Amino acid sequence: MTERKLGIGIIGAGGIANGAHLPNYARNPRARLVAVADINPEAARATAERWGIPNHYADYTELLANPEVEAVSVTTWAGAHADPVIAAAAAGKHIICEKPIATQLEDADAMVAAAARAGVKFTMGYQPRFSLLWNTVKRLLDEGAIGDVQALNISSTAPSAHRTPWFLRKAQAGGGVLMDWGIYTAFMINWFMGPVERVYGTYRRFRKDSYAGGELVPDADVEDTVAATLQFKSGAVGTWYSTWAATARHGYTSIDGSLGSIQMRGGASEGPSLFTTRFDEPEHLRGWRQLPLTELQNSEQHYRKLDHLIKAVLDDQPLVMTGADGRDALELVLSIYRSAETAQPVKLPMVRELAGVGR
Repeated sequence: MTERKLGIGIIGAGGIANGAHLPNYARNPRARLVAVADINPEAARATAERWGIPNHYADYTELLANPEVEAVSVTTWAGAHADPVIAAAAAGKHIICEKPIATQLEDADAMVAAAARAGVKFTMGYQPRFSLLWNTVKRLLDEGAIGDVQALNISSTAPSAHRTPWFLRKAQAGGGVLMDWGIYTAFMINWFMGPVERVYGTYRRFRKDSYAGGELVPDADVEDTVAATLQFKSGAVGTWYSTWAATARHGYTSIDGSLGSIQMRGGASEGPSLFTTRFDEPEHLRGWRQLPLTELQNSEQHYRKLDHLIKAVLDDQPLVMTGADGRDALELVLSIYRSAETAQPVKLPMVRELAGVGR
């Protein structure tokens, strides 16, 4: 008996589609690449030829009209996610949308509502959600390994390595380091810590000359550095600093609790470090220790995020990450932008009149 395969359409034939989505769909035995669409007809044609896709279009509405397309990857630039996601939902297609879900909160709300109204599966492209590192840390927190969580501190720095200019233009990207890198962090913060209640943030652009793919982007207008303090609904506190204006790559995430601490540093190859003072543990397990962990390659994380949607559709499995999670991560990012622009703390959830803010 031939195994059922899910018909996949790709909306946006850029780097993330060709570098992550297409190669991982191609090696998934339960996926069948049906169509690709891009506003650049030559990009759509070249991508179709490269991956052996039978249909290519310059208009994603034609792709959505193809009855063989059952699910779509929306891999356009950030500011162009909303329309194809809403249209895909209306056409009854299941959806995975690359990060961020949108650049405006009202768009994210409309996307989530459209999927709910249509009864389709809607998930996000946050591949670290499927990393062994994040799942190990989440399990430790849920099991109470460090007691009641009191604080989260994040520092993430590296030189920018963008290859396409749109990442450096707020009209297309919605923001800089906070929207691009920070959207992953915002999702992680919500998942690990629960809702943020109040933020106070600031941002800067230290690098006056911005480059993408080795070429100067003269109209770059996004921030390269952000710092924020966080207050959580649980009572915990936190700090968050991120920059792509640094000359060296380094960073850490630390989580402190009443009975210990967890620390993740730079790369995840060695796993997290755990410090505990629990009296029900033997003496030799108290204090700092490195937890052995062989992390998945990044390609495997991408494979799992796509397979997550395939299993949700074909096996009717519940999603572990939804469009609503993407919406909440965006709200946290936008609240920091709003705080920086007003020089005032911002309370979450954001009030309606602030919902459309963004860089």
